[in-house]
Amino acid sequence: MKKLIFSIYLLLLAFNLQAQLHFVEKGNLKVGIRVYKDQTEYPIDSLCDGFEPETNLPINLIIPEGSSVGFNTDSIQSTDIALVLNNKVQYINRPKSKMNGFSMSSSPGSEQSYKFIDERVGDTLTISWKVGYATLELSDLYPAEYFSNFVAYQFQNIFESYPDSSQYNWAGVEYIHELNERGIPVDPEFPYEDNGLYFVIDQLTEDAKVQLIGFHQEPQVYDPENPFSLFLYEDLPAGNYTFYVQPFEGAPEEISLRYSFTILKPWWLETPAIIGGTLIFAILLGSIFFIGYRNRQKKQQQQLEWSKQLSEAELKAIRAQLNPHFLFNALNSIQNLVSQQKNDTANTYISKLSKLLRKVLASSDSQFHELEEELDLIKVYLELEQLRFSFSSHINVAENVSKSALVPVMLLQPYVENAVKHGVSALGKAGIIQIEIKQSNNTLEIDILDNGPGLSKPNSDSTGLILGEERMHYLNKLYDGDASVELRNRTDSNGVLVKIKLPLE
Repeated sequence: MKKLIFSIYLLLLAFNLQAQLHFVEKGNLKVGIRVYKDQTEYPIDSLCDGFEPETNLPINLIIPEGSSVGFNTDSIQSTDIALVLNNKVQYINRPKSKMNGFSMSSSPGSEQSYKFIDERVGDTLTISWKVGYATLELSDLYPAEYFSNFVAYQFQNIFESYPDSSQYNWAGVEYIHELNERGIPVDPEFPYEDNGLYFVIDQLTEDAKVQLIGFHQEPQVYDPENPFSLFLYEDLPAGNYTFYVQPFEGAPEEISLRYSFTILKPWWLETPAIIGGTLIFAILLGSIFFIGYRNRQKKQQQQLEWSKQLSEAELKAIRAQLNPHFLFNALNSIQNLVSQQKNDTANTYISKLSKLLRKVLASSDSQFHELEEELDLIKVYLELEQLRFSFSSHINVAENVSKSALVPVMLLQPYVENAVKHGVSALGKAGIIQIEIKQSNNTLEIDILDNGPGLSKPNSDSTGLILGEERMHYLNKLYDGDASVELRNRTDSNGVLVKIKLPLE
């Protein structure tokens, strides 16, 4: 009776299999394929990208995780058919045996193929598929000290797949602030004394790789004998970690598991020790730099004093340019022009005098300004003096000189005034004043030349030159002695040469 029932079952099974088969064929080879899981049939066309026109073979067949593949070879006509499985040849049709059975699917992510060979004519039919894999998730997480309780629980509660929710109550832990849908902490920060964890994963393949990033230098080989994929880590140092699991060799990142957590530093590294160490370091560092700081402070005070003295000298020089004698001569010239009814010339004289006074007063609060501003001031001054004396003037600036270079305010005026007063004032239209500006390396060179009678005696009676020499003395304090001024008779013709050298920053 049992044999009869079993035979009927096989017949029904064969009939059901035949009804659900997708056939592929080549020559005398014709094989039926069926994919099912938990008594659910999957249409082959829903699992692949299409079929090869000649053989009807599925293209890129991916079967669901946990499903099985069945084959039927009843339609094969030849009696010399070999099946190649795992590089081993198995005859399935000699003499008249058929392959009517099911091949269980392999581990997720793996690739399998069955090859049928008609040895008489050499036809080959290869059926290949890949097992799909769902996104890997962390099934559970326990403190390390819970390990013995967990093992006991496993022996008492044997199950095929892991429960849908965490078996450990993380909601009752005070330092856990957020849980995911399984009840597992999200980005937790564990105290240093709770520095051991026990990870549980539901499923892994034999070629899976596991790595605790921050602890392991490289991925670890998974032990397939490990039940439910259990991983215990104890006495972890403080730091940031990521529990990373690659479910199978070459698995894409989107289905791999990454679980991040932090082990906090102990209290003696977070507060007193750090503060104490910082204080000691600060004291030592302060001691090392104390002498240097005092030296820098003295140097800064000295530079401030030099700067103050320089400012005083500049103020004296500016006041010297506006001395009563200069103003008296200017106003007297304007009066003479008015009395001669040369009103246009007088107005021009007044306008230029006003422009000069504005420029001088505008620069009285600054120690330095751009070379272009200094040359504009000198041009106005020369134009003003040319109303009284009929000399000519020329200012030449070399192409490599930047007019934005900084120079001391009113640097040139005392020397130009001296050239006018003692050099060309008596020559009329024959008098010539030239200003040549060039740059050599990082030094600005300014030559002031006139064609007057030259130096017959020391210029001790020139207040402007005395103040200019005083200011150059204090400029050298700032320029480390690199600034200089030289007055001497010209060697190429009559007159005086004033050579000024300034370092460029």
